[in-house]
Amino acid sequence: MKQKISDFQLALLVANLIFAGPVISLPQIILQQGDQNAWIVPIIMYPILISLIFIVFGKNKNIEWLQNVLLIGSKSKWIEKAFIMLFLLFVIFTIVRDLRGMIDFVATVLLPTTPNDILMVLSMLVIVYIAISGLEVVARVTGITFSILFIIVAMLPFLLLNEWNFGNLQPVFGWESIPAILRALYVTFSWMGEILFFLIIISNINPAKKARRAVIIGTGLGLFLFFVVLFSSLAVLGTRIIRESTYPSLMLIQQINITDFLDRLDLVITVVWLPTIFTKVAFLLYAINHCFSYLYKGNTNKFLFPIAFFIGYLSILMFKNTMDLLRFSFYTWNIIGLILQLMLLFIFLFVKRNVKMRVEHNEAKT
Repeated sequence: MKQKISDFQLALLVANLIFAGPVISLPQIILQQGDQNAWIVPIIMYPILISLIFIVFGKNKNIEWLQNVLLIGSKSKWIEKAFIMLFLLFVIFTIVRDLRGMIDFVATVLLPTTPNDILMVLSMLVIVYIAISGLEVVARVTGITFSILFIIVAMLPFLLLNEWNFGNLQPVFGWESIPAILRALYVTFSWMGEILFFLIIISNINPAKKARRAVIIGTGLGLFLFFVVLFSSLAVLGTRIIRESTYPSLMLIQQINITDFLDRLDLVITVVWLPTIFTKVAFLLYAINHCFSYLYKGNTNKFLFPIAFFIGYLSILMFKNTMDLLRFSFYTWNIIGLILQLMLLFIFLFVKRNVKMRVEHNEAKT
């Protein structure tokens, strides 16, 4: 039986996709490119992503086609197989990047003496357990973990109020700041464009008519949290410190000092964040499994463990160290991610057209 998730769960999945991974180190390159005006990037990015969402869904009428997109076991044309293959490549790139980013972060902050291989194996055991349980379990776990993280991140400006320095936000705008903002937008787009991962589960949403609204809300939630982190980082740390920091978000929460005995909240917040990146990677692993199931036209859960550990070791072998990963994430991924996302969007429009024609043909028969 096909698993279903609610529109609320879809919204939290989308928000988690565009916040859990990028929050590790993306603020560093955005603030490096956009300087003191980088906080406006999420605000500008929102209407751009909304436009993409409207292109995907079109008019919110005759949404029966949503229930028939990329169904496992159904007859497929070459364009749908091409979409799945390209989507698979997109997911693998992303999961390798995010998994290695999480491993390096944990190795740096929490477990500096533990080898990366051990961290990868332990992480993958948890991730596979969540992913193999199905989409509904992934959505429920994401709902719990992201809701807790949302509350904590939304409170950051108040927890750091005594550390704010509005001089770090000046000068505000000006014609000379436009090129810097455009560079920051370019860097950001390939990461925020990961909302397109919802395409693989577009037929699992119930009710289907609320899918578009759910994706819009989820995008807004994710970008809101990202705005809070960017703005707080600028106001508290300033661009000079952020440019030299590998993990500016960690430095930000280390500034929280409520009382003499509550000065290590950074560890608590880090532990709260970790489950959200686990659930994001679990969703990506589920998406990979869905792609193989679609091509195989049957259940491929038995292959999930070897696939997961192959991807895990690929994340270890592809990057020599953290700096190598950051170079890929900040520079190489910009163009690769942008090309893959635009190609996926273009091909999906043809997939959508084929599905609509198939649905209309079946309705005409009945």
